[in-house]
Amino acid sequence: KKNGRYYLCKLIFAKGGSTMPFLSCSAVKCIYNDDHYCQKGDILVEGNHAQEPSETCCSSFREDNGEMTAKNFAGESSGKILVDCTACNCRYNREEKCYAEKIAIAGSSACQCRQTECSTFDKE
Repeated sequence: KKNGRYYLCKLIFAKGGSTMPFLSCSAVKCIYNDDHYCQKGDILVEGNHAQEPSETCCSSFREDNGEMTAKNFAGESSGKILVDCTACNCRYNREEKCYAEKIAIAGSSACQCRQTECSTFDKE
């Protein structure tokens, strides 16, 4: 019997992909944003029926209201991050994971997740 996690990792590397793209994020009002890096460790990009970037969003966005900091949630940000993605029309989406080498989350004035978008979204 194959270990599911081992098999998935083997499948990913056999296809030449990685599930940890380099992420740059302009949503500076997000509690996880640290100088355009995300400290959360993993994010979820939504956009089930997206046809263009503006129809996607980072549902992991949380507005920084000054009460907490990202340090309460995670350690140091490295730029590489796990990205789950429901934008099934995107060419980088494989089995609800992002396989782009790098992605950009836009939303410099965002105060809620729906005001962010995955700028890397590219319709198949």
